[in-house]
Amino acid sequence: MENSLITSDSIRKTFIEYFKSNSHKVVDSSTIIPNDDDSVLFTNAGMIQFKKWFTGELKPKFKNVVSIQKCIRAGGKHNDLENVGYTPRHHTFFEMLGNFSFGGYFKEEAIFHAWNLLTKEYSLNKNKLLITVYKNDKDSEKIWKKITGFSDSKIIKIDNDDNFWSMGDTGPCGPCTEIFYDNGIKISGGIPGSKDQDGDRYIEIWNLVFMEFLKTKDGLNHLPGKYVDTGMGLERLTAVINGKLNNYETDLYLDLLDEIKKLSGVKADKKNISSFRIISDHIKSISFLMSEGILPTNEGRGYVLRRIIRRALLHCHKLNKNVLILSNLIDNIIHKYSSYYYELNEARTFVSKNLSVEEEKFSETLQTGLQLLNNELLELKGSIFPASIAFKLYDTYGFPVDMTSSILQEKNIKLNLEEYDKIIELNKKKQKAFQANNKNKHDIIIYNKLSDKLKSTKFCGYQENQCEAKLIEIINNDKVVNDVKRESENVELIFDKTPFYAESGGQVGDSGSIYNLQENLVALVSDTQVIENNIYIHTLNNITEEIKVNEIYKLVVDKGRRNKIRNNHSATHLLHESLRIVVGPHVTQKGSLVNEEKLRFDYTSTEQLTNDQIHKIESLVNTSIRSNISSNIKLMPVKQAVQSGAIALFGEKYPDNVRVISLIDKNKKNISSVELCGGTHVDTTGQIGFFKILNESSVSSGIRRVEAITGEVAEKYVTEKIIMLDNIKLFLKANDSNIIDKLENIKKELSEYKKGAQKNNDFFSENNILKIKEVKVYYQKIDCDPKDLRNKSDQIKSKFQSGVIILFTVSNKKISVVTSVSKDLLKTFDANIILRKLIDYLGGKGSGGRNDLAQGGAPYNNKVNDLKDNISKFII
Repeated sequence: MENSLITSDSIRKTFIEYFKSNSHKVVDSSTIIPNDDDSVLFTNAGMIQFKKWFTGELKPKFKNVVSIQKCIRAGGKHNDLENVGYTPRHHTFFEMLGNFSFGGYFKEEAIFHAWNLLTKEYSLNKNKLLITVYKNDKDSEKIWKKITGFSDSKIIKIDNDDNFWSMGDTGPCGPCTEIFYDNGIKISGGIPGSKDQDGDRYIEIWNLVFMEFLKTKDGLNHLPGKYVDTGMGLERLTAVINGKLNNYETDLYLDLLDEIKKLSGVKADKKNISSFRIISDHIKSISFLMSEGILPTNEGRGYVLRRIIRRALLHCHKLNKNVLILSNLIDNIIHKYSSYYYELNEARTFVSKNLSVEEEKFSETLQTGLQLLNNELLELKGSIFPASIAFKLYDTYGFPVDMTSSILQEKNIKLNLEEYDKIIELNKKKQKAFQANNKNKHDIIIYNKLSDKLKSTKFCGYQENQCEAKLIEIINNDKVVNDVKRESENVELIFDKTPFYAESGGQVGDSGSIYNLQENLVALVSDTQVIENNIYIHTLNNITEEIKVNEIYKLVVDKGRRNKIRNNHSATHLLHESLRIVVGPHVTQKGSLVNEEKLRFDYTSTEQLTNDQIHKIESLVNTSIRSNISSNIKLMPVKQAVQSGAIALFGEKYPDNVRVISLIDKNKKNISSVELCGGTHVDTTGQIGFFKILNESSVSSGIRRVEAITGEVAEKYVTEKIIMLDNIKLFLKANDSNIIDKLENIKKELSEYKKGAQKNNDFFSENNILKIKEVKVYYQKIDCDPKDLRNKSDQIKSKFQSGVIILFTVSNKKISVVTSVSKDLLKTFDANIILRKLIDYLGGKGSGGRNDLAQGGAPYNNKVNDLKDNISKFII
């Protein structure tokens, strides 16, 4: 890296310190996955976390705010993916510097701060700056002239939407003024608003938006106040301050580009520089997305991540097809960014492990797919690539269409994307458009008004199971009322304080009873939820007395239920730590459910737990339970907690001070668990009693689930299993020492019987013939040696003369599959392609054969039980 460069770290620091010294509250970057906002795929601007402050749905916590926001623009409306690597300034990941005001100041102060910071703190030559304003915004024009002394030639009035900013078709909006930097007459490009404005001479560095309006389908309405929203890309600013025309020539990329050169063994030149830049950009998005727990999948955010990974891998392959370098770049990203985004370091193992899996998985099919594409290009006549082949690349080899388009673009070959989209629709592929979650807007309005109006509910449930509280609000049938009669329905209550835990962090809400001060039962609480501003909502049933606002009531939690929930929650922490010990430190929580009956824990892993691993996990947890480890609960700043070793959920937004639950064995013989958690927990692990895993399964790609029980429920479960075993022994006239032998003998006799039947060709049955998309499919599980499956297929084909045959057998914890296609259908179906889809679904890798007969296998897993229900997905 050039020693003379001004570092991005110092530019960040100057920005924050300037606004902090000018009465701005420093707010941390929000997560890349927007909280409670499904209108955007990713956080793509600094204002996203403040959107409800602008609209008035929530009361702003601070008047003036400064932040540095991590952003992704690779999906949805804002998608820069295709441009990355081919322009100097497009990125999928970038940081947005922003200052915001919610009634503290407006145009004049915002313009002054921008000018002062750029010309004095960053020492930019004011003669190099150029201003644009919205054509009707006379105030901004006057203010700029006053502060800068610029003439009309340096303040350009724009008469299009470039200087009237809005989030989209609806949402907060307003006129904006933009600051441009002039790179000099030697660089091509015209002034903003001209026909040549897309050149590199004038570069936009800062946009100041004056939020005054709310855009609706019916037009513009006024916001509750006049607000300021500014955004300045750190990457562009760093380049401008250092006199660079290209963002990739700054410290934000130079070390990374050098690392790519070392790992690939290839030097950057004019032919491959775009590949270097694409990899350096994409590894940032990959690292930040995965650090928030997002994994590659075939839909939604996970699909965008997979596209980014595969695009980066394609360009890694272009540099050197013999090395895998992508996962080895993670440490460079963590070193560069973790001092500011501390969560990156905590996610190091998780990101590295899961990226390595995806990298290896895709690299296996990349070579085959590229060969297929090259073969098609050799036979191509004309400059239009067939959409059907592009679909085959995606469907069979996992090539996203943008990857195919990118390769074709380099060869000046076009792809008919409209035709491609029609094929996708016809084949009903899994990729789905991201859609907003349609919530009940009426409810949201009520709750937002209440959360804006009321103080936070005081939660006293950590210390006690009952308390007296004042009733603040009653909601009856989505309306705020002053009282409700007995036997009323659809009633929710808000008190000034409560012992009822509200559902969060996977733990269900408390239930219990409400009494008046005369000790008469008023109602039962069936559930407790929390809304914005930490307002607790108590849902009622069985109302037996009139309920009035401003009365004092006694709230009593169902202690027995709470204790069972508490026990399961603490057991979840012990389970999490045991998984990290047995499976590996890359294991990360991806969801949980804790109620009085059981606990459910979702975690990141691509491998099914073996029976030995399950037994080891149970042993670790139960040993810790018997050791009666005391819990320790502390409040501390979130950054301090995470850096001290406490486990936090990736992507979760925590308050400034967090509750840290520690279950630490002083003798260091058992599990030591330290996690950020707001749930209720045991005083000592002995209260859990006993822990038993019910089952382990796959939830989705890379996500597995453990369900378990504790205490009396676990004890009852084990007792029932023992009774069942005793009944089996009685039925078989066996005992503990010979029951396995007797079962093996029965299995052997059954197997011999089936072999005899199959020798006589008795395994063929008309009942196994399915009709899928006008095609007959013979589907059957056959108990035989995997080597005999091909012969079985030939035998069936002699009776089943037209159609597709799918046979499988399970042996030695492996699924073996054979696919066959009759001669009359070979122009329509390929046994190899059908088999690859089956094996991919089952989680296998190897397969091969002819277009009329192919065989492959996969490790045994529960998906085989759902194979029949999914056959239509493989027969296309």
